[in-house]
Amino acid sequence: MAVKSREIKRITIILILIILVIVNIMIYLESKSLNDKYKNYSEEYLNLKKENKEINKQLFNLNNELDTIKNIEQKTKNIKKEYFGNIKILEDKILNNQSKQKIAYLTFDDGPYYNTYKILDILDQYDVKATFFTTNINGETCYDNKQANCHLMYQEYLKRGHTIANHTYSHGIKRGLYNSEKTFIDSVKKQEDLINSQTGYITNIVRFPGGSATAGKLKNSIIEELRKNNYGWVDWTAQDGDGGSLSSKEQAWQTFTNSIDSNIEVILLHDYNGITTSILPDIIQYLKDNNYLLLPLFYESNMVNK
Repeated sequence: MAVKSREIKRITIILILIILVIVNIMIYLESKSLNDKYKNYSEEYLNLKKENKEINKQLFNLNNELDTIKNIEQKTKNIKKEYFGNIKILEDKILNNQSKQKIAYLTFDDGPYYNTYKILDILDQYDVKATFFTTNINGETCYDNKQANCHLMYQEYLKRGHTIANHTYSHGIKRGLYNSEKTFIDSVKKQEDLINSQTGYITNIVRFPGGSATAGKLKNSIIEELRKNNYGWVDWTAQDGDGGSLSSKEQAWQTFTNSIDSNIEVILLHDYNGITTSILPDIIQYLKDNNYLLLPLFYESNMVNK
């Protein structure tokens, strides 16, 4: 019995030792697993901390860039204000016979067209800025190129430094535009919305389709509505006749040169017309040779009725 009791004790001790070894192994393995997890978590934390630092750095840079953009926008507005302010001073001096300088405002009606790209390229070539009186008479698709989207032209005008103006959405001279003051103003506002949606640009210069005389008895009441809505309007003082039927470049040139007789000219042209496109370089050179500065129209100009 004593031998058997000793054997049981020995086996018990061995089992206890085995259990202790197993427990220690499990504790070791669990500890190692926890250490590995901790190590991974530590690495992830460091990576996240590093990423967060990088994100904060990028955010800081983006905020700085945003501030820069805002500053650029404000600086651009200030430069434009000063630029047009100086032109206004020059206009006043010209009108008061205090300056021999002359000013010509090239204005193009009824666009955008695909041919407008040719007009813009010529203006770029001669470093001239102009004003484009836009309408949606032809819709989004270019009338002279059905594969092209002419609404893209609105961004192109501004990209090249030109002024966008309002020629009503419908240009519907014989389709209800002049039925009432409301039909006219609604068409102006609709075109304004189109310009703004394409560019974020706000223009407050309007030209009556066909000229202000086309409004007939409604002219004065429409002008009053334009004033109430902070719009100025402008007709023209010179043209090459491309709004009608031109038979030749010679006819257009003669019409143009015969109409130039003032120290400040607002020149009516159309950016769809091939004859105008062909003589535009000569028009620009003629004006420069005759001491005209070629500039874009602006709301404060004496030539814009308010």
